[in-house]
Amino acid sequence: MPSNTRDQFNAPIEPSEYDEGSVLAGGLTNPAGRRDAPATLADPPGSLNKNRAFNFLWAGETASQFGFQVAGLATSTTAIVVLHATEGQVGILNGLQTLAFLLIGLPAGAWVDRWRKRRTMIVADLARMLALASIPVAWACDALTIYHMMIVVTIFGFGTVFFDVAYQSLVPSIVRNSQIGQANGRLEASFQVARVGGPGLAGWLIGVFSAPVTFGLTVGTLGFSAAAIASIPGKEEKPDPPKDTVLWHQVRDGISYVKNEPLLGPLFVCIAFNALFGQGVFTLLPVLALREMGLDAQTLGTLLSFGAVGGLIGAGINRGVVARLGDGHTIAAFSITASLINFGLPFAALAGANGWIVLVSVGFFQSLFQTVYNIVQLSLRQRICPRYLLGRLNATFRFAVWGVMPIGSVTAGFLASVIGVVPAMFVFLAGALCASIALAFTPVAKRNRID
Repeated sequence: MPSNTRDQFNAPIEPSEYDEGSVLAGGLTNPAGRRDAPATLADPPGSLNKNRAFNFLWAGETASQFGFQVAGLATSTTAIVVLHATEGQVGILNGLQTLAFLLIGLPAGAWVDRWRKRRTMIVADLARMLALASIPVAWACDALTIYHMMIVVTIFGFGTVFFDVAYQSLVPSIVRNSQIGQANGRLEASFQVARVGGPGLAGWLIGVFSAPVTFGLTVGTLGFSAAAIASIPGKEEKPDPPKDTVLWHQVRDGISYVKNEPLLGPLFVCIAFNALFGQGVFTLLPVLALREMGLDAQTLGTLLSFGAVGGLIGAGINRGVVARLGDGHTIAAFSITASLINFGLPFAALAGANGWIVLVSVGFFQSLFQTVYNIVQLSLRQRICPRYLLGRLNATFRFAVWGVMPIGSVTAGFLASVIGVVPAMFVFLAGALCASIALAFTPVAKRNRID
């Protein structure tokens, strides 16, 4: 590994080489294998619109996120309403969705660095499709159980590990370095569109049909995602094998880079704790809405959709915010603000008939600030990391974020069964706020760079 110096890791990465119909620089090549001249940073920002490889990736990721959002509400609703799961079982079910990140999150990065990214994403989509398709089949046969659901969401989680690590590692290879922030902004905007449309559509489908049948839509969106990823132009070359073929050594390289990089090490710790407590809040939200507030799934989906509109605005303004504040200041300030806004959630259960207004307001503003934070910190990581380590870097951070989520989910379910949903939510909200405040004292918060 190169020496861990601030100047080296903060230097701009060599721009990826891209030509219409081909992607280069260790990513995709045209059929003839020709390597064109590298792109320059002087290219007009609008040229990303003509990047066919990115546009297909964008379409595939959008479909994947849309299906994920629909499945998320359908999973919780099926468990709570159809299978009458307890708070503890709901916590375990949510935890199993992200267990794979804890079990294989770190080696997945080393594997993805060895594999073709496009093929990895397609296989992940197909595996998730088959798993989810079993839910409506089992329900139709009157054989659906909470344990079946747990097995399915576990398989779904394993597929998501590889899909997410692969797509994040592919982005810097198919867009120029100067366009990474813009590309991530579009991908995050798609995530917010999915958050807007997914829960609302899921709630409507659950109301018209049933929660298990709603999984059929997710199967369709994942099929579209696989087709879009397969349509990315050019032939993807298999990455060169690592000099050290021992898997643990490769995983260790990724961990060592994150640990020793002055910016990323402290950021990693803060993100991990924020995710741990944030997942507790996320796990308790459907229980709060469906049981404490007495909402139905259709109403909850609609309210979540309205709230997520803020994320669309955040995806549109992130570049302007960074231009004014710098990336480090933006990351710290927007993380703290998003955590503070979330404190309004438990008050929704105490607001009586006006509780829905609280849910929408909190969802709107929290989504806006969280989206800007997500885009800026992801773009920072992708810019300063050497290309050959991207898979392991993304896997290490995915491990920090998603790997701790099962702990947060299970703990939240257990705590809610002991002290109640609202008090438990306050505990997890306080933990998430402390993690965000700690971020303000890291080297990242002192950075005021505009890329």
